[in-house]
Amino acid sequence: MKKLIARLAFFISASVFVVGSVSTAGCSSSQSQKTYYQLPVLANVPAENLASQESKLGARHERQLWIKGVNLSDYLAASGIVYQTGNVSYISASNHLWASPLQQQLQQILISELSAAFPHRLVSGQELEKDADALDITITAFHGRYDGRVLIAGYWILSNPDNVIKQPFQIELKQKKDGYAELVHTLAQGYNQLAQSIAKQISFQR
Repeated sequence: MKKLIARLAFFISASVFVVGSVSTAGCSSSQSQKTYYQLPVLANVPAENLASQESKLGARHERQLWIKGVNLSDYLAASGIVYQTGNVSYISASNHLWASPLQQQLQQILISELSAAFPHRLVSGQELEKDADALDITITAFHGRYDGRVLIAGYWILSNPDNVIKQPFQIELKQKKDGYAELVHTLAQGYNQLAQSIAKQISFQR
């Protein structure tokens, strides 16, 4: 009888160990799974603006708009999506990552957004005309926040041989649902608003 009880106790403890090991392995696998995100482009670029750069350069009826650069604060340059957890604390997600460098995404989106706003201008990430209007953006905030808000902040500089304009910006939006996918969509909406605001300011200077 004692031998039987001892065997049963060993079998039970071994079963618990196996179940526990499987459960832990399952959690570890779930925690290590990575998800990648790409900001959506919200602007609809008119068909007439899809003409080749050569045809736009040939027209030369308006000065080129050169998107010189989109500069990020160091804490935004990592591959993880940034989330503000407190008044002075931030995290860069280890499993929720940008599919391509954020700086690259933001520049490409801005070119698309401003191409839609100015269908008769050459908008490019390269200086293709002498004395082009140069737009340089510095982004100091591009993240979600513990209170359910999404923040985009920084400043932009528009320069040409005749003038230099510097304009700060700060955009706050309410994130409607939880989750990183919704955070990315809300960031895209805020960045679209920023592009529209820049387009208006540029129009006033023309």
